[in-house]
Amino acid sequence: MERTNGARLFLFLTGLVAILSAVTLAKGGLFIDRHEGDTLHLTDILLRMGQGQWPHLDFVTPLGFAGFLPMAAFIKAGYGVGASILLAQVAVAAALIPATWWVARTRFNKPWDMVFGASVLVMVLAMVHGEASPNVSMSMHYNRWAWAATFLAVPLAMLPSRGKSAVLFDGVIIGGAMAFFVLGKVTFGVALAPGLFLALALRGAWATVALAVVVVAAVLVGVTATLGMDFWAAYIGDLMQVKNSGIRPRAGVDFQTLLLAPRFLVGNLVLAASIVLLRRGKHPDLGLVLVALMPAFLYITYQNYGNDPKWLALLALLMVTVGCTVQARLLALVAAALIAPSFLNMAVSPVRHLLLDKSQFAAVFPDAPHTDLHAPENRMNRVHERHGITFTDPQFQALNGTAEVNPDVTFQGVSHPACVQQLGLFGVLRDVGRDLRQFGLSGEAQIFTTDTFNAVWMFGGFTPLQGGAPWYYGDLSGFENADYLLVPSCSITPRAFKATIEDINEIDGLTFKELRRTELYTLYEKQPEAQ
Repeated sequence: MERTNGARLFLFLTGLVAILSAVTLAKGGLFIDRHEGDTLHLTDILLRMGQGQWPHLDFVTPLGFAGFLPMAAFIKAGYGVGASILLAQVAVAAALIPATWWVARTRFNKPWDMVFGASVLVMVLAMVHGEASPNVSMSMHYNRWAWAATFLAVPLAMLPSRGKSAVLFDGVIIGGAMAFFVLGKVTFGVALAPGLFLALALRGAWATVALAVVVVAAVLVGVTATLGMDFWAAYIGDLMQVKNSGIRPRAGVDFQTLLLAPRFLVGNLVLAASIVLLRRGKHPDLGLVLVALMPAFLYITYQNYGNDPKWLALLALLMVTVGCTVQARLLALVAAALIAPSFLNMAVSPVRHLLLDKSQFAAVFPDAPHTDLHAPENRMNRVHERHGITFTDPQFQALNGTAEVNPDVTFQGVSHPACVQQLGLFGVLRDVGRDLRQFGLSGEAQIFTTDTFNAVWMFGGFTPLQGGAPWYYGDLSGFENADYLLVPSCSITPRAFKATIEDINEIDGLTFKELRRTELYTLYEKQPEAQ
């Protein structure tokens, strides 16, 4: 393998970002065809931040502001939500070119330096979270960005520099990655910190450790000086609320499945074999570091929706770099083959986005400047609901089963049969918002919705619920500030619907007046004595 050519590598990385950015922006807006709920969640947070609100202080979320701040900055500058999301991806990728160049040049030889650099920047600029589904979705972009930060930090900690030692750059990049984890996706930081520390300690890189700690501390002090100590108390409170909530105990499969299911088992065995090979070979310390990183990789995969083990690409690059045996290269090849569909899917997603047929899409928000976010019209305006069937004929009653998965819920004397809305989220919210304004609700109305999303404010020109949550995390966040209660006729998440209704029913002395009943929703007003 040849030594890396720094100038050529920088041109390659810059050219890659330029090409993918041009393809990304050429569509003239953001066109998503999957994960409407996650898009709604992201948009809610961005529009709130665009109004000057801060996560945790003004609304509930376990996600840190670092993953949203670049997008919110473009919204504040006057761009639409679609353009803001895309421009932020481009800006983050451009900002990461120097760090990516440094890690690639000092830790990898040709051609793996370019492969590594492309892997990092593709994750930042992708328009799908991973896996192999050929869709366009900005869902969980913060996970992709956190994986990119992981790819930068782990090689710097594990591998010695191939040129002159530069503690300054190593410490700043590792510290920057850890700061992003703390302020973006804290689970990455908690999981990776022990392995990163062990890797640096085994190399005796104490100066790098010290500088990384200084960088993290400086960022946290800056945040505290800007937002105050209350920010940290609110942040921890949001994290604990989600941890203690039983509404969504995990984002995907259970941990046993993650370890033993055919989809994951081969990759896990490759990681275990790599540890054994390194421990018995010339790099026992690296094998020990992988022992510490293994639970981190598995936990992050378990905690992220889709359970996409992106660490396999990093493992492949590490093994092909430090391994000089046929076994090491074979393990790297298997790891790369297992994760190749995910990275290929991310790499081609901007092109897939460019080739989408605009005529099949409609604007999610009809009012400027946010008309640049689009979804498939047939998914927006075609409402699908799933209902259980209760048979009354005695000869078929055995089919009713012995228990209901989603039992009916009673509110204000009205029984709401179990129902799941599976399609038409944007269309329903649009029409509910329009109907509420035509009914006469003012723009200052504070509305609490008994479902996963409190998002009708974006579609009706209302103000966001003070202290609310863009996603239901098991608490009546913001309910005390609500003037109105909106009960959907069919919920997105029956568990959330049932939990919110039951919690409201348990509040003593709370009464409501029914104002409007439609096929899509019922609107109640809190009575004065309850406010």
